[in-house]
Amino acid sequence: MTEHFTFRSEILQKFHDEDIYERFISCFEAMPISADVNGDYLCMHGGISPELRNKSDIESVDRFIEPPLKGFLCDLLWSDPMDDRDARKMRFSPNP
Repeated sequence: MTEHFTFRSEILQKFHDEDIYERFISCFEAMPISADVNGDYLCMHGGISPELRNKSDIESVDRFIEPPLKGFLCDLLWSDPMDDRDARKMRFSPNP
């Protein structure tokens, strides 16, 4: 995923050091996939996967792998509720 979205090449371009890239990956792998906030909110970077049946499904995910480009783990980390084509049509304005 980091190569697909050019993160790896950006790190290597800026720091010229594969070890720094590997340290970033180690940090990413150690981060939790989601957080349950007092039983009121389930927070994650991406979104709820269609494969998610209950919260315990998240605990069974192997966190120490390169996230695939599709599937359950990818959805939790990267899913977007809006198709890219539709997102390009959106107009954003500053918050009041």
